[in-house]
Amino acid sequence: MAFQSRPKGKSHCPLIASSPSPSLFQTLISMMSGNALRDLNTLPTPERKNDSSSKGNFTKPCNGNKIENVEEHQRKSLASVQINGGETINVGVEVANLEVEYIESENLSDLEDFDACLENLLPGLNSKDWILVVEALNNVRRLSIFHKERMHSMLSDLIPLVVKSLKNPRSAVCKTAIMASTDIFNAYNDDLIDSLDPLLVQLLLKSSQDKRFVCEAAVRALEAMTTSVSPILLLPKLQPYLKNRNPRIRAKASMCFSRSVPRLGVEGIKEYGIDKLIQVAAPQLSDQLPESREAARSLLLELQNVYEKSQDLSTTVDEHPEMGSWENFCLSKLSPLSAQAVLRVTTNAAREGLVNGS
Repeated sequence: MAFQSRPKGKSHCPLIASSPSPSLFQTLISMMSGNALRDLNTLPTPERKNDSSSKGNFTKPCNGNKIENVEEHQRKSLASVQINGGETINVGVEVANLEVEYIESENLSDLEDFDACLENLLPGLNSKDWILVVEALNNVRRLSIFHKERMHSMLSDLIPLVVKSLKNPRSAVCKTAIMASTDIFNAYNDDLIDSLDPLLVQLLLKSSQDKRFVCEAAVRALEAMTTSVSPILLLPKLQPYLKNRNPRIRAKASMCFSRSVPRLGVEGIKEYGIDKLIQVAAPQLSDQLPESREAARSLLLELQNVYEKSQDLSTTVDEHPEMGSWENFCLSKLSPLSAQAVLRVTTNAAREGLVNGS
């Protein structure tokens, strides 16, 4: 059959001859309509209903009791863990009203089965079950208090697992690990110096976060560290964190540094170097947070007191009083701006002392 070229301005269907018959169109339409209606009528009724319900309407009948039972089962499968400090944790295990208590060190009791506890200590700390980890951490605390000699040989393996728990996002594990760190500091003192760095990093981080009950526990652990570890060993560990990018970490490190220096004593401070300590403290006076500034102020007053006590009044001051003054010492060891800031702090403190004394 030959097809004519399409005339311009007129629509054309290539499947139909150039001179289609009107009766052909009517026949085709009639056949198509009849077939469609016949197929629809032969479709079973349940299938039609299901088909209509699958097009986004979701009106499939269901048993309301079954839905309620499923929701009730889900609620029962979540255990509500109450933690001192106001935190509630939901975990996917079927236990009821599991309560994690934070027991103070003086209230901890001795272990009933020491050998079994010691054998299961490291596997418990490395467990994937956080409840077992908390239990093992509390056993670490008990061993530190009642059997520290027996656990001493395990410190190199134990400290990394405690650090792992400090990193745990679950607050119950993290806080218990912080409390364990406090007891470890009190028990082992300078024996921890080789393992101190990872503990110190995590405690500074935890003491700088917003979760209050974790932060307070970390601050207490840092205080235990500064009173347990010798300052001559601790100060070099703290010093890098005084320049940390995080102002909160700088503040906590400054407070620890300021608390540790007086423990050196007058002779220890002189041996460590008053000039080194004043150069560490001076930049903290302009720090972002008031905690850093106050720690620096306290340290500088301590250094001034030690410096003035260390001067030989019978020779240097009598012959050349200007050479032994605190002011000249600051000007000789610091930049002019830093020296002025230090002198402003120490001079004002001296004036306040005179006013309060009068």
